Amino acid sequence: MMGPSLHLSNVGVTVKGQVLVTPLSLQLEGGLWHGIAGPNGGGKSTLLKAIAGLHNHVGEIALHWPSDRGQIGYMPQLSPFDASLPVTALDFLRMHCDKQPVWRRYRGNPNIEQVIERVSIKGLLSKRLGTLSSGERQRILLACALVNKPNILLLDEPLAGVDKAGREQIIEILCAFKAEGGSLIMIEHDWQILQAHCDTLSWIDGGLQHHDAPDAIFTKINSLHLGLRHAS
Repeated sequence: MMGPSLHLSNVGVTVKGQVLVTPLSLQLEGGLWHGIAGPNGGGKSTLLKAIAGLHNHVGEIALHWPSDRGQIGYMPQLSPFDASLPVTALDFLRMHCDKQPVWRRYRGNPNIEQVIERVSIKGLLSKRLGTLSSGERQRILLACALVNKPNILLLDEPLAGVDKAGREQIIEILCAFKAEGGSLIMIEHDWQILQAHCDTLSWIDGGLQHHDAPDAIFTKINSLHLGLRHAS
């Protein structure tokens, strides 16, 4: 597996007349772990959704694949949902890769079986989504992003609401994904995670303000007294 590089050229997002991301240009190499950070409301999630094809945008977004076109895995930001929905974790996972309706008898799927083992969610499969903790739901969302064996992962705060053990497990999975040649683009607020694992960091606040190695970005940001949240 080898992940693609990402090229953004004058990419901007406007929704209902409001400019959420001013046009920016950026090149991210394949096979690396790229972080996105910035203040709340700065446009980070909007930009990631545009890259994932979920937001209309101006400019050009291009993935350059090293060989044949591969798969994209997207893990959205954890958000409230209708907890009364009669959907189990397995149903939700099957929606991401099975062509058969989820109410059909489950016959097994090699991709699903592998990702269940990889993310350690076997004990969650029969539970309804509404009964899961935020950390458990994050693991289900990560499994959904991985189930079709992507070459690039787009991750919107994958560690939000996850306890220490769960964070370590997710980080281990993402490190293995990169070691296999995959590309990662991850929104994260924890500077220690970004410094420890990301090759580059883009600071987004209405647009691209800085792009460099994480240490260089944090030195610049802290010198401007903007500050970053430390892990607790």
